[in-house]
Amino acid sequence: MPHGREVFTNACRYMAASAVKLLSRNEIDVGALRLFVPHQANRRIIDHVANDLGLAPNQIASTIETFGNTGSASVLITLITFLSQLQRNDLVLLTVSGGGYSSGAALLLKN
Repeated sequence: MPHGREVFTNACRYMAASAVKLLSRNEIDVGALRLFVPHQANRRIIDHVANDLGLAPNQIASTIETFGNTGSASVLITLITFLSQLQRNDLVLLTVSGGGYSSGAALLLKN
């Protein structure tokens, strides 16, 4: 990627910011999350965003080592991979980044 450092910086900044905004808007503490499922672009981004959010290692879902960067499908692949570990009423936070220049977040509640 020609602007790798810039993409990394923006992906980390905006994935974390969208997650914080969503949690704040819903008055949810990061400790209430059962699982954090970030875009699986690379391990450094996952670790950086998780650290910025103050997540414990057992809250972070990752499949980057198994599947690599699967692009826009990475969050769904990771969520499905970890779905069996979720219990009723568990909160899951998803964060995504598009080429480092767009981002978003979603909260899911397991039924």
